[in-house]
Amino acid sequence: MKLNGKQNLLAAAILPLALLSATQAAGSTCSSTVTLPATCTGTLTSESGTAGSVVLEQFSLTAASAVTIFTTSYGGGRNLDGSIAASGGFEPNITLFNSAGFDIANQSASFSPIANPDPSNGWKGDGYLNDANVPPGTYYVTLTDWQNQMSITSTGLNLSTAAYTQFSGPGGPSFSDVQGNTRNGNYALNIQATPLAPSAAPEPASALLVLPVLACALIFLRKRNSQLG
Repeated sequence: MKLNGKQNLLAAAILPLALLSATQAAGSTCSSTVTLPATCTGTLTSESGTAGSVVLEQFSLTAASAVTIFTTSYGGGRNLDGSIAASGGFEPNITLFNSAGFDIANQSASFSPIANPDPSNGWKGDGYLNDANVPPGTYYVTLTDWQNQMSITSTGLNLSTAAYTQFSGPGGPSFSDVQGNTRNGNYALNIQATPLAPSAAPEPASALLVLPVLACALIFLRKRNSQLG
């Protein structure tokens, strides 16, 4: 959708949305702020150095939830929206950040348990991230090629600047996985959240209400026993 001049000025005035729009890869099916569950698809243009080298998505949680983020575009597989991703995409790197830009979760060292290996080489290279207890709030997800990494001295995602400038990789439009297999820039990123069940333990206020009742019952039992004795 083409924005008119006023809409462009409004978007530029909203920092997180402007940042997300600038770093979003061309052709993505997701907007800057996604509603969960979400499937975002598109194509990266390089491994580093351009606005198309990092995908940045924002989502919010209204309650503590278990968050799962995964790709299907390396080996192919079914997405949350029911679509089927073809194999052949780059080997991904997924990171979850909080609203302050601090890294709170990274994809597991083990490969995705829900995606299939690429039939062309048998390598299971899709990304998978799971955090079992994420508090309510606003969060950001970055997706990029595995070789496009943040500096080890980085303290997190700086939301005041373009995300792609914070990553460094070999650059160029060619992609390859850790085994040296040639890949393309396609991706299918899935984000879902499952609210956690309320704790079965009584709330502190409720527990305080119960204490006087228990004390009265104890006094009654003591008096009754003394009378019987």
